[in-house]
Amino acid sequence: MGQQHPGWQGNQNQPPGYPPSGGFPQGQPPGQYPPQGHYPQQGQYPQQQPGYGQWNQPPGGPPPRKKKLWLWLAPVLVIVVAAAVAVPIVLTSDSDPAPSQAGGPDQPAPASKNWQLHLDRPEYEKGLGAWEVGSTVVVAHEGAITAFGEADGKQAWRAPAPDGGKFCGAGTRVVNDRLPVAFGKEQTEQGDPVCKFAAMLDVKTGQLGWQQPIDLPQGASPSKPTGAALEIMGDVVVIGQKYATAGLDLATGRQRWMKPVVKPTGGDSGSSSITGMVPGKQSLIVSISGFISDPAITFATLDPATGTLGQGVDYSSKDRGEGFSNPRLVSADPPVALVSRGADKAVYIVLDDKFDKVGAIDAGHPGTAESLAGDGVGVDATDNRQPGRRFLISGGLFVTVTAIPLNGTNKLVAYDIASGARKWERPLSDGRAIMPLAVEGDSVVTLVSPAKSDGDQRIARFALADGAPGPVETYPLRTRSGGSPITQDFRYFWHDARLWAVRGPSNKHDLDAFSIGK
Repeated sequence: MGQQHPGWQGNQNQPPGYPPSGGFPQGQPPGQYPPQGHYPQQGQYPQQQPGYGQWNQPPGGPPPRKKKLWLWLAPVLVIVVAAAVAVPIVLTSDSDPAPSQAGGPDQPAPASKNWQLHLDRPEYEKGLGAWEVGSTVVVAHEGAITAFGEADGKQAWRAPAPDGGKFCGAGTRVVNDRLPVAFGKEQTEQGDPVCKFAAMLDVKTGQLGWQQPIDLPQGASPSKPTGAALEIMGDVVVIGQKYATAGLDLATGRQRWMKPVVKPTGGDSGSSSITGMVPGKQSLIVSISGFISDPAITFATLDPATGTLGQGVDYSSKDRGEGFSNPRLVSADPPVALVSRGADKAVYIVLDDKFDKVGAIDAGHPGTAESLAGDGVGVDATDNRQPGRRFLISGGLFVTVTAIPLNGTNKLVAYDIASGARKWERPLSDGRAIMPLAVEGDSVVTLVSPAKSDGDQRIARFALADGAPGPVETYPLRTRSGGSPITQDFRYFWHDARLWAVRGPSNKHDLDAFSIGK
Protein backbone atom coordinates (compact mmCIF):
# COMPACT_ATOMS: atom_id res chain seq x y z
CA MET A 1 0.00 0.00 0.00
CA GLY A 2 1.43 3.41 -0.98
CA GLN A 3 1.38 6.67 0.88
CA GLN A 4 -1.45 9.14 0.88
CA HIS A 5 -0.97 12.89 0.90
CA PRO A 6 -4.04 14.92 1.84
CA GLY A 7 -4.59 18.09 -0.08
CA TRP A 8 -2.51 21.08 0.88
CA GLN A 9 -4.08 24.48 0.76
CA GLY A 10 -2.30 26.70 -1.71
CA ASN A 11 -3.15 30.10 -3.09
CA GLN A 12 -6.81 30.02 -4.01
CA ASN A 13 -6.10 32.16 -7.06
CA GLN A 14 -4.72 29.21 -8.96
CA PRO A 15 -5.28 28.89 -12.69
CA PRO A 16 -7.71 26.99 -14.80
CA GLY A 17 -6.40 23.56 -15.65
CA TYR A 18 -3.80 23.94 -18.31
CA PRO A 19 -3.92 21.97 -21.52
CA PRO A 20 -0.82 20.02 -22.39
CA SER A 21 -0.21 22.09 -25.48
CA GLY A 22 -0.96 25.40 -27.04
CA GLY A 23 -1.82 28.28 -24.79
CA PHE A 24 -4.54 29.36 -27.20
CA PRO A 25 -7.89 30.89 -26.34
CA GLN A 26 -10.98 28.80 -25.79
CA GLY A 27 -13.76 29.14 -28.28
CA GLN A 28 -11.51 30.24 -31.13
CA PRO A 29 -10.87 28.08 -34.18
CA PRO A 30 -7.41 26.55 -34.51
CA GLY A 31 -4.80 28.97 -35.76
CA GLN A 32 -6.71 32.12 -34.82
CA TYR A 33 -4.72 34.28 -32.46
CA PRO A 34 -6.21 36.82 -30.06
CA PRO A 35 -6.10 40.55 -30.81
CA GLN A 36 -2.78 42.32 -30.41
CA GLY A 37 -1.64 42.60 -26.82
CA HIS A 38 -4.06 39.98 -25.46
CA TYR A 39 -2.91 36.96 -23.51
CA PRO A 40 -4.00 33.63 -24.97
CA GLN A 41 -5.91 31.56 -22.43
CA GLN A 42 -4.68 28.11 -21.62
CA GLY A 43 -8.09 26.46 -21.98
CA GLN A 44 -9.62 23.44 -20.29
CA TYR A 45 -7.23 20.61 -19.63
CA PRO A 46 -6.91 18.27 -21.49
CA GLN A 47 -9.21 18.85 -24.47
CA GLN A 48 -7.39 21.95 -25.70
CA GLN A 49 -6.25 21.84 -29.30
CA PRO A 50 -3.30 23.95 -30.38
CA GLY A 51 -3.58 26.51 -33.15
CA TYR A 52 -2.05 25.79 -36.51
CA GLY A 53 -1.25 27.46 -39.73
CA GLN A 54 -3.72 30.32 -40.26
CA TRP A 55 -2.09 33.24 -38.56
CA ASN A 56 -1.48 36.29 -40.71
CA GLN A 57 1.49 38.01 -39.21
CA PRO A 58 1.38 41.83 -39.15
CA PRO A 59 3.92 43.19 -41.62
CA GLY A 60 7.11 44.43 -40.03
CA GLY A 61 9.84 46.65 -41.34
CA PRO A 62 11.94 45.53 -44.29
CA PRO A 63 13.87 42.38 -43.46
CA PRO A 64 17.66 42.52 -43.35
CA ARG A 65 19.39 41.75 -46.59
CA LYS A 66 20.36 38.12 -46.71
CA LYS A 67 21.55 35.63 -49.23
CA LYS A 68 18.69 33.41 -50.31
CA LEU A 69 19.01 29.97 -51.70
CA TRP A 70 16.07 27.86 -52.83
CA LEU A 71 16.72 24.20 -52.27
CA TRP A 72 14.44 21.63 -53.83
CA LEU A 73 15.33 18.57 -51.84
CA ALA A 74 14.24 15.29 -53.35
CA PRO A 75 13.85 12.44 -50.85
CA VAL A 76 17.09 10.62 -50.19
CA LEU A 77 17.48 6.87 -50.55
CA VAL A 78 17.42 6.15 -46.83
CA ILE A 79 13.81 7.22 -46.55
CA VAL A 80 11.58 4.22 -46.03
CA VAL A 81 8.69 5.50 -48.14
CA ALA A 82 9.89 7.77 -50.94
CA ALA A 83 7.78 10.86 -51.44
CA ALA A 84 6.62 11.56 -54.97
CA VAL A 85 7.02 15.31 -54.65
CA ALA A 86 10.19 17.17 -53.71
CA VAL A 87 10.07 19.22 -50.52
CA PRO A 88 10.61 22.96 -51.07
CA ILE A 89 12.74 24.67 -48.44
CA VAL A 90 13.69 28.31 -48.26
CA LEU A 91 17.07 28.58 -46.58
CA THR A 92 18.57 31.92 -45.60
CA SER A 93 21.75 32.79 -43.78
CA ASP A 94 23.07 35.83 -41.97
CA SER A 95 26.70 36.09 -41.00
CA ASP A 96 26.66 39.41 -39.15
CA PRO A 97 24.10 39.77 -36.32
CA ALA A 98 23.83 43.24 -34.85
CA PRO A 99 23.99 44.27 -31.18
CA SER A 100 21.38 46.46 -29.47
CA GLN A 101 20.04 47.46 -26.05
CA ALA A 102 17.59 44.99 -24.49
CA GLY A 103 17.29 45.53 -20.76
CA GLY A 104 20.99 45.26 -19.96
CA PRO A 105 24.32 46.37 -21.42
CA ASP A 106 24.57 45.53 -25.09
CA GLN A 107 27.35 43.43 -26.48
CA PRO A 108 28.27 42.94 -30.12
CA ALA A 109 27.46 39.43 -31.28
CA PRO A 110 30.48 37.96 -33.07
CA ALA A 111 30.25 36.90 -36.68
CA SER A 112 28.39 33.63 -37.05
CA LYS A 113 26.57 31.52 -39.59
CA ASN A 114 22.93 31.87 -38.65
CA TRP A 115 20.24 30.22 -40.71
CA GLN A 116 16.47 29.90 -40.97
CA LEU A 117 14.13 27.83 -43.09
CA HIS A 118 10.48 27.42 -44.02
CA LEU A 119 8.82 24.13 -45.02
CA ASP A 120 5.69 23.57 -47.07
CA ARG A 121 3.65 21.62 -44.50
CA PRO A 122 0.00 20.61 -44.34
CA GLU A 123 -2.32 23.06 -42.64
CA TYR A 124 -3.06 22.27 -38.96
CA GLU A 125 -0.26 19.69 -38.76
CA LYS A 126 0.76 19.02 -35.16
CA GLY A 127 4.16 18.72 -33.53
CA LEU A 128 5.18 15.64 -31.51
CA GLY A 129 8.70 16.30 -30.28
CA ALA A 130 12.28 17.26 -31.11
CA TRP A 131 15.75 15.90 -30.31
CA GLU A 132 19.39 16.79 -30.87
CA VAL A 133 21.24 13.89 -32.49
CA GLY A 134 24.94 14.33 -33.18
CA SER A 135 25.28 17.31 -35.50
CA THR A 136 21.59 17.37 -36.43
CA VAL A 137 18.31 18.49 -34.91
CA VAL A 138 15.41 16.11 -35.47
CA VAL A 139 11.76 17.16 -35.32
CA ALA A 140 8.65 14.97 -35.45
CA HIS A 141 5.48 16.20 -37.10
CA GLU A 142 2.40 14.15 -37.91
CA GLY A 143 3.34 13.75 -41.57
CA ALA A 144 7.06 13.15 -41.28
CA ILE A 145 10.11 13.14 -39.04
CA THR A 146 12.95 15.27 -40.40
CA ALA A 147 16.61 15.92 -39.54
CA PHE A 148 18.42 19.17 -40.29
CA GLY A 149 22.13 19.86 -40.09
CA GLU A 150 23.00 22.13 -37.19
CA ALA A 151 25.72 23.90 -39.15
CA ASP A 152 23.62 25.04 -42.10
CA GLY A 153 20.00 23.88 -41.71
CA LYS A 154 20.17 21.60 -44.72
CA GLN A 155 17.92 18.56 -44.65
CA ALA A 156 19.82 15.40 -43.72
CA TRP A 157 16.90 12.99 -44.09
CA ARG A 158 13.12 12.85 -44.02
CA ALA A 159 11.02 9.85 -42.95
CA PRO A 160 7.31 10.11 -43.85
CA ALA A 161 4.73 8.21 -41.82
CA PRO A 162 4.19 4.69 -43.23
CA ASP A 163 1.35 3.89 -45.63
CA GLY A 164 0.26 7.51 -45.96
CA GLY A 165 -0.67 7.67 -42.28
CA LYS A 166 0.30 10.05 -39.50
CA PHE A 167 2.71 9.83 -36.60
CA CYS A 168 0.99 10.10 -33.22
CA GLY A 169 3.68 9.69 -30.57
CA ALA A 170 7.41 9.48 -29.94
CA GLY A 171 9.83 8.88 -27.08
CA THR A 172 11.11 11.80 -25.07
CA ARG A 173 14.73 10.70 -25.58
CA VAL A 174 16.93 9.00 -28.15
CA VAL A 175 18.81 5.89 -26.97
CA ASN A 176 21.75 4.62 -29.04
CA ASP A 177 20.44 6.45 -32.12
CA ARG A 178 17.04 4.78 -31.80
CA LEU A 179 13.71 6.47 -31.22
CA PRO A 180 10.41 4.63 -30.64
CA VAL A 181 7.51 6.17 -32.55
CA ALA A 182 3.80 5.50 -32.97
CA PHE A 183 1.64 6.03 -36.02
CA GLY A 184 -1.87 5.48 -37.34
CA LYS A 185 -3.09 4.49 -40.77
CA GLU A 186 -6.71 5.52 -40.16
CA GLN A 187 -8.02 8.90 -39.04
CA THR A 188 -10.86 10.09 -36.85
CA GLU A 189 -13.55 12.44 -38.14
CA GLN A 190 -11.42 15.31 -36.82
CA GLY A 191 -8.43 14.17 -38.90
CA ASP A 192 -6.41 12.81 -35.98
CA PRO A 193 -4.59 9.50 -36.46
CA VAL A 194 -5.98 6.41 -34.76
CA CYS A 195 -2.80 5.46 -32.93
CA LYS A 196 -2.52 1.69 -33.50
CA PHE A 197 1.08 0.95 -34.55
CA ALA A 198 4.56 1.25 -33.05
CA ALA A 199 7.87 1.38 -34.92
CA MET A 200 11.58 1.91 -34.34
CA LEU A 201 13.34 4.80 -36.08
CA ASP A 202 17.08 5.06 -36.70
CA VAL A 203 17.68 8.78 -36.17
CA LYS A 204 21.08 8.69 -37.88
CA THR A 205 19.66 7.53 -41.21
CA GLY A 206 15.92 8.15 -41.04
CA GLN A 207 15.17 4.48 -41.68
CA LEU A 208 12.26 2.76 -39.96
CA GLY A 209 12.91 -0.70 -38.59
CA TRP A 210 10.30 -3.05 -37.15
CA GLN A 211 6.63 -2.12 -37.12
CA GLN A 212 4.14 -3.74 -34.76
CA PRO A 213 0.43 -3.25 -33.96
CA ILE A 214 -0.54 -1.61 -30.67
CA ASP A 215 -3.53 -3.49 -29.33
CA LEU A 216 -4.11 -2.32 -25.79
CA PRO A 217 -7.51 -2.70 -24.06
CA GLN A 218 -9.23 0.65 -23.55
CA GLY A 219 -12.05 -0.46 -21.28
CA ALA A 220 -15.43 1.02 -21.98
CA SER A 221 -14.04 4.20 -23.53
CA PRO A 222 -15.85 4.93 -26.82
CA SER A 223 -13.08 7.18 -28.10
CA LYS A 224 -10.24 5.86 -30.23
CA PRO A 225 -6.71 6.55 -28.97
CA THR A 226 -5.00 9.30 -30.96
CA GLY A 227 -1.66 9.25 -29.13
CA ALA A 228 0.77 7.14 -27.16
CA ALA A 229 3.74 7.50 -24.82
CA LEU A 230 6.78 5.40 -25.75
CA GLU A 231 10.15 5.04 -24.03
CA ILE A 232 13.19 2.80 -24.39
CA MET A 233 14.25 1.27 -21.07
CA GLY A 234 17.06 -1.27 -21.39
CA ASP A 235 15.99 -3.89 -23.94
CA VAL A 236 12.30 -3.00 -23.71
CA VAL A 237 10.13 -0.38 -25.39
CA VAL A 238 7.37 0.57 -22.96
CA ILE A 239 4.11 1.94 -24.35
CA GLY A 240 1.55 3.81 -22.28
CA GLN A 241 -1.85 4.41 -23.83
CA LYS A 242 -4.74 5.51 -21.64
CA TYR A 243 -5.94 2.46 -19.69
CA ALA A 244 -3.11 0.01 -20.40
CA THR A 245 0.64 -0.39 -20.81
CA ALA A 246 2.75 -2.84 -22.81
CA GLY A 247 6.39 -3.85 -23.18
CA LEU A 248 7.86 -4.63 -26.60
CA ASP A 249 11.19 -6.29 -27.33
CA LEU A 250 13.65 -3.60 -28.39
CA ALA A 251 15.20 -5.71 -31.14
CA THR A 252 12.08 -7.18 -32.73
CA GLY A 253 9.04 -5.27 -31.48
CA ARG A 254 7.49 -8.50 -30.20
CA GLN A 255 5.17 -7.93 -27.24
CA ARG A 256 6.60 -9.23 -23.97
CA TRP A 257 3.85 -8.15 -21.60
CA MET A 258 0.64 -6.14 -21.39
CA LYS A 259 -1.13 -4.88 -18.29
CA PRO A 260 -4.16 -2.74 -17.51
CA VAL A 261 -3.51 0.36 -15.42
CA VAL A 262 -4.34 -0.40 -11.80
CA LYS A 263 -3.14 1.91 -9.04
CA PRO A 264 -0.55 0.25 -6.80
CA THR A 265 -1.99 2.11 -3.81
CA GLY A 266 -5.35 0.32 -3.88
CA GLY A 267 -8.82 1.86 -3.97
CA ASP A 268 -8.91 1.65 -7.73
CA SER A 269 -12.33 1.77 -9.38
CA GLY A 270 -11.11 0.21 -12.61
CA SER A 271 -11.09 3.47 -14.57
CA SER A 272 -7.56 4.69 -13.90
CA SER A 273 -5.47 5.87 -16.84
CA ILE A 274 -1.88 6.77 -17.57
CA THR A 275 -1.55 10.53 -18.12
CA GLY A 276 2.24 10.89 -18.06
CA MET A 277 5.30 8.68 -18.50
CA VAL A 278 8.94 9.75 -18.38
CA PRO A 279 12.17 7.75 -18.04
CA GLY A 280 13.71 7.77 -14.56
CA LYS A 281 17.08 6.42 -13.44
CA GLN A 282 16.14 2.74 -13.11
CA SER A 283 12.45 2.65 -13.95
CA LEU A 284 9.79 4.73 -15.59
CA ILE A 285 7.97 7.43 -13.64
CA VAL A 286 4.25 7.49 -14.37
CA SER A 287 1.34 9.67 -13.36
CA ILE A 288 -2.11 8.12 -13.05
CA SER A 289 -5.48 9.81 -13.04
CA GLY A 290 -8.65 8.15 -11.77
CA PHE A 291 -12.01 9.07 -13.23
CA ILE A 292 -14.05 7.97 -10.22
CA SER A 293 -11.48 6.64 -7.79
CA ASP A 294 -10.49 8.59 -4.71
CA PRO A 295 -7.79 9.84 -4.21
CA ALA A 296 -7.72 11.18 -7.74
CA ILE A 297 -4.05 11.16 -8.75
CA THR A 298 -1.11 8.84 -8.17
CA PHE A 299 2.61 8.92 -8.93
CA ALA A 300 4.36 5.57 -9.28
CA THR A 301 7.23 3.67 -10.83
CA LEU A 302 6.81 1.20 -13.67
CA ASP A 303 9.19 -1.76 -13.97
CA PRO A 304 10.02 -2.01 -17.69
CA ALA A 305 10.81 -5.74 -17.44
CA THR A 306 7.38 -6.73 -16.13
CA GLY A 307 5.09 -3.71 -16.30
CA THR A 308 4.54 -3.84 -12.53
CA LEU A 309 3.58 -0.54 -10.91
CA GLY A 310 5.12 0.21 -7.53
CA GLN A 311 6.22 2.87 -5.02
CA GLY A 312 2.86 4.58 -5.42
CA VAL A 313 1.98 7.83 -3.71
CA ASP A 314 -1.54 9.27 -3.81
CA TYR A 315 -2.51 12.93 -3.67
CA SER A 316 -6.00 14.00 -2.69
CA SER A 317 -7.72 17.26 -1.87
CA LYS A 318 -9.52 18.17 1.36
CA ASP A 319 -11.94 20.23 -0.69
CA ARG A 320 -13.93 18.07 -3.13
CA GLY A 321 -14.44 21.12 -5.31
CA GLU A 322 -10.68 21.51 -5.60
CA GLY A 323 -9.88 17.91 -6.52
CA PHE A 324 -6.68 17.01 -8.35
CA SER A 325 -6.81 15.55 -11.86
CA ASN A 326 -4.84 15.16 -15.09
CA PRO A 327 -1.30 15.05 -13.67
CA ARG A 328 1.06 15.74 -16.58
CA LEU A 329 4.71 14.87 -15.98
CA VAL A 330 6.97 17.56 -17.43
CA SER A 331 10.26 16.55 -15.81
CA ALA A 332 11.89 13.39 -14.45
CA ASP A 333 14.86 14.81 -12.56
CA PRO A 334 13.43 16.04 -10.33
CA PRO A 335 9.89 14.77 -10.96
CA VAL A 336 7.61 17.71 -11.73
CA ALA A 337 3.93 17.50 -12.69
CA LEU A 338 1.47 20.09 -13.89
CA VAL A 339 -1.78 19.14 -12.16
CA SER A 340 -5.32 20.41 -12.67
CA ARG A 341 -7.11 21.45 -9.49
CA GLY A 342 -10.87 21.75 -9.55
CA ALA A 343 -12.61 22.88 -12.70
CA ASP A 344 -10.39 25.84 -13.54
CA LYS A 345 -7.14 25.81 -11.59
CA ALA A 346 -3.70 24.22 -11.83
CA VAL A 347 -0.44 23.89 -9.94
CA TYR A 348 3.10 22.67 -10.54
CA ILE A 349 4.06 19.98 -7.99
CA VAL A 350 7.77 19.34 -7.46
CA LEU A 351 8.51 15.87 -6.00
CA ASP A 352 11.49 13.97 -4.63
CA ASP A 353 12.60 10.49 -5.69
CA LYS A 354 10.00 8.91 -3.39
CA PHE A 355 7.24 11.17 -4.80
CA ASP A 356 6.90 13.18 -1.60
CA LYS A 357 6.04 16.83 -2.25
CA VAL A 358 9.04 19.16 -2.18
CA GLY A 359 7.14 22.23 -3.28
CA ALA A 360 4.09 23.57 -5.11
CA ILE A 361 4.09 26.50 -7.54
CA ASP A 362 0.80 28.31 -8.07
CA ALA A 363 0.39 28.79 -11.81
CA GLY A 364 -2.05 31.72 -11.64
CA HIS A 365 -5.21 32.45 -13.65
CA PRO A 366 -4.83 31.67 -17.36
CA GLY A 367 -5.60 34.50 -19.70
CA THR A 368 -4.00 37.04 -17.38
CA ALA A 369 -0.55 38.57 -17.47
CA GLU A 370 0.49 36.95 -14.17
CA SER A 371 -0.34 33.34 -15.06
CA LEU A 372 2.55 30.99 -15.78
CA ALA A 373 3.03 29.60 -19.26
CA GLY A 374 1.87 25.96 -19.10
CA ASP A 375 1.74 24.92 -22.74
CA GLY A 376 3.35 21.92 -24.44
CA VAL A 377 6.17 24.02 -25.95
CA GLY A 378 5.42 23.28 -29.59
CA VAL A 379 4.04 19.80 -28.85
CA ASP A 380 0.41 18.72 -29.07
CA ALA A 381 0.52 16.71 -25.86
CA THR A 382 -3.04 15.41 -25.69
CA ASP A 383 -3.82 11.71 -25.36
CA ASN A 384 -0.48 10.55 -23.88
CA ARG A 385 1.72 12.65 -26.16
CA GLN A 386 4.41 14.03 -23.90
CA PRO A 387 4.70 17.81 -23.42
CA GLY A 388 7.81 19.93 -23.23
CA ARG A 389 8.52 22.35 -20.41
CA ARG A 390 9.08 26.07 -20.21
CA PHE A 391 11.00 26.19 -16.91
CA LEU A 392 14.28 25.19 -15.35
CA ILE A 393 15.26 24.34 -11.77
CA SER A 394 18.52 25.51 -10.22
CA GLY A 395 19.71 26.43 -6.74
CA GLY A 396 16.32 25.73 -5.16
CA LEU A 397 14.58 28.05 -7.63
CA PHE A 398 11.89 27.31 -10.20
CA VAL A 399 12.54 29.74 -13.09
CA THR A 400 9.90 30.23 -15.76
CA VAL A 401 7.97 32.87 -17.71
CA THR A 402 4.53 34.37 -17.34
CA ALA A 403 1.90 34.00 -20.07
CA ILE A 404 3.31 34.87 -23.49
CA PRO A 405 1.12 37.29 -25.47
CA LEU A 406 1.13 37.39 -29.26
CA ASN A 407 2.24 41.01 -28.99
CA GLY A 408 3.13 42.79 -25.78
CA THR A 409 5.38 42.02 -22.84
CA ASN A 410 5.66 39.53 -19.99
CA LYS A 411 8.03 38.59 -17.15
CA LEU A 412 10.81 36.21 -16.29
CA VAL A 413 10.02 34.94 -12.78
CA ALA A 414 11.62 32.72 -10.14
CA TYR A 415 9.98 30.87 -7.25
CA ASP A 416 11.45 29.42 -4.10
CA ILE A 417 10.52 25.74 -4.46
CA ALA A 418 10.36 25.00 -0.74
CA SER A 419 7.88 27.77 0.07
CA GLY A 420 6.21 28.24 -3.31
CA ALA A 421 6.70 31.99 -2.96
CA ARG A 422 7.79 34.15 -5.86
CA LYS A 423 11.37 35.20 -5.06
CA TRP A 424 11.87 37.68 -7.88
CA GLU A 425 10.38 38.87 -11.14
CA ARG A 426 11.91 40.71 -14.06
CA PRO A 427 9.36 42.64 -16.15
CA LEU A 428 10.47 43.21 -19.75
CA SER A 429 9.56 46.66 -20.99
CA ASP A 430 10.16 45.90 -24.67
CA GLY A 431 10.10 42.13 -25.09
CA ARG A 432 8.62 38.74 -24.33
CA ALA A 433 10.56 36.18 -22.31
CA ILE A 434 10.03 32.97 -24.30
CA MET A 435 12.19 30.41 -22.55
CA PRO A 436 14.84 30.17 -19.85
CA LEU A 437 17.38 28.13 -21.81
CA ALA A 438 20.09 27.33 -19.26
CA VAL A 439 21.90 28.44 -16.14
CA GLU A 440 25.49 29.35 -16.96
CA GLY A 441 27.55 30.43 -13.99
CA ASP A 442 25.28 32.72 -11.98
CA SER A 443 23.13 33.77 -14.95
CA VAL A 444 19.91 32.52 -16.55
CA VAL A 445 20.31 32.49 -20.33
CA THR A 446 16.94 33.44 -21.80
CA LEU A 447 15.43 33.82 -25.25
CA VAL A 448 13.64 37.16 -25.47
CA SER A 449 11.50 37.96 -28.52
CA PRO A 450 10.31 41.42 -29.55
CA ALA A 451 7.14 42.86 -28.07
CA LYS A 452 6.00 43.78 -31.57
CA SER A 453 6.25 41.93 -34.85
CA ASP A 454 9.23 43.83 -36.27
CA GLY A 455 12.04 43.53 -33.72
CA ASP A 456 15.06 41.27 -33.31
CA GLN A 457 15.55 38.15 -31.22
CA ARG A 458 17.71 38.48 -28.12
CA ILE A 459 19.81 36.10 -26.09
CA ALA A 460 19.71 37.80 -22.70
CA ARG A 461 21.26 36.95 -19.36
CA PHE A 462 19.69 37.63 -15.98
CA ALA A 463 21.17 37.02 -12.54
CA LEU A 464 19.88 33.79 -11.02
CA ALA A 465 19.91 35.31 -7.54
CA ASP A 466 17.67 38.32 -8.20
CA GLY A 467 16.87 38.59 -11.93
CA ALA A 468 19.13 41.59 -12.51
CA PRO A 469 19.69 42.12 -16.26
CA GLY A 470 23.05 41.34 -17.78
CA PRO A 471 24.60 41.21 -21.26
CA VAL A 472 22.36 40.90 -24.32
CA GLU A 473 23.07 39.84 -27.89
CA THR A 474 20.59 40.54 -30.68
CA TYR A 475 19.96 38.68 -33.92
CA PRO A 476 17.68 39.62 -36.84
CA LEU A 477 15.14 36.94 -37.69
CA ARG A 478 12.32 37.49 -40.18
CA THR A 479 9.55 35.40 -41.72
CA ARG A 480 8.74 35.59 -45.40
CA SER A 481 6.17 38.29 -44.63
CA GLY A 482 8.84 40.41 -42.95
CA GLY A 483 7.76 40.00 -39.32
CA SER A 484 9.16 38.18 -36.31
CA PRO A 485 8.42 34.44 -35.94
CA ILE A 486 6.03 33.12 -33.26
CA THR A 487 8.84 31.77 -31.13
CA GLN A 488 6.63 30.26 -28.41
CA ASP A 489 5.69 27.46 -30.84
CA PHE A 490 9.25 26.08 -31.06
CA ARG A 491 11.37 23.54 -29.20
CA TYR A 492 14.89 24.74 -28.29
CA PHE A 493 18.42 23.41 -27.89
CA TRP A 494 21.13 25.62 -26.39
CA HIS A 495 24.83 24.97 -25.94
CA ASP A 496 28.19 26.43 -26.95
CA ALA A 497 26.62 29.90 -27.11
CA ARG A 498 24.28 28.88 -29.93
CA LEU A 499 20.52 28.28 -30.14
CA TRP A 500 18.72 25.84 -32.44
CA ALA A 501 14.93 25.91 -32.77
CA VAL A 502 12.35 23.74 -34.56
CA ARG A 503 8.66 24.52 -34.90
CA GLY A 504 5.90 22.21 -33.69
CA PRO A 505 2.50 23.23 -35.14
CA SER A 506 2.52 24.19 -38.80
CA ASN A 507 2.09 27.81 -39.83
CA LYS A 508 2.35 28.69 -43.50
CA HIS A 509 3.45 32.24 -42.68
CA ASP A 510 6.15 31.36 -40.18
CA LEU A 511 9.57 29.78 -39.97
CA ASP A 512 9.97 26.06 -39.27
CA ALA A 513 13.53 26.08 -37.97
CA PHE A 514 16.35 28.50 -37.26
CA SER A 515 19.70 28.84 -35.54
CA ILE A 516 21.22 31.97 -33.99
CA GLY A 517 24.24 32.60 -31.82
CA LYS A 518 28.00 32.68 -31.89
